[in-house]
Amino acid sequence: MNKKETKDYVDERISNKLYSKIHIYEYEASYYFKNRHVGLAGIDNEQVMSLAFDAIRNLRVWRRIENLILTNWKK
Repeated sequence: MNKKETKDYVDERISNKLYSKIHIYEYEASYYFKNRHVGLAGIDNEQVMSLAFDAIRNLRVWRRIENLILTNWKK
């Protein structure tokens, strides 16, 4: 691989990893909020809400990372 191919490969991998992480946390937040009153695996509503808010915090972190990366790539 030459330098350009290597750079393209790394950029594509970063993009895929960001997409994957963001998608995982979007799914988790959606899942926990949809099922917050059902009682997941015998845990109470407080614990489910804690899991949902944790997923939201992680989602915000990964979206911020994506934003920082995309703004620095354009420079």
